[in-house]
Amino acid sequence: MSIEDAVVDRINELIIEARSLRQGTEYGQVRSTEQAEQCKGWIAAALNIIQLVIADPQSGYRKAAEKLAERQWGSIINQGVGSLSQVLSNLLKDAQAGLISSVADRARAEVFDDFLDHAKSYLSEGHPSRAGVIAGVVFEDSLRRVCRKNHINERGVNLDKLINELVAANVLSATKAKRARVAAHVRTKATHAQWDEFDTGDVQATLEFAEELILNHIEG
Repeated sequence: MSIEDAVVDRINELIIEARSLRQGTEYGQVRSTEQAEQCKGWIAAALNIIQLVIADPQSGYRKAAEKLAERQWGSIINQGVGSLSQVLSNLLKDAQAGLISSVADRARAEVFDDFLDHAKSYLSEGHPSRAGVIAGVVFEDSLRRVCRKNHINERGVNLDKLINELVAANVLSATKAKRARVAAHVRTKATHAQWDEFDTGDVQATLEFAEELILNHIEG
């Protein structure tokens, strides 16, 4: 399951849970202390997922959700669940239209950063082959994600052709394409354990280009 699917599934779960939690007495109050506690937990979970999806603290969704979560609801906290559930429902529509991809990008960028840190350590310790394997993997994964974001089919397509496609789409300049091909060379040779086919400089160039892809096309 992708990160996007996992987030959408969680939002759907919260919306379903809210259907019973929002129900109250004839006076609109919670039916029990247990329900009140469940409502508190639900509101915290709903706010968490909204803050995860919406990075911008000035977003209308964020502001509305945080205002509802901070309110002292008392015995009508079930009504707070109902209000916040409506915010989630509206968010889900936008999420399914592509908003959730930003969550996947941020999460993937953090993972890539960790991998690249390991690669840099290997390189500084004099292990270019190990660094090349990691750097190559991050480069290819990043490049393919950039292709998907720009509606370029990447499944089963080799790296050289993808680089050409990105140049044609004005995503990469001719100069960056040359650097991308160096990184693609490292990825290919490292995959086949052809250590003599690339050197420390090639690995360093691959690391730098992978970082640029992440910064400019995935994190940004």
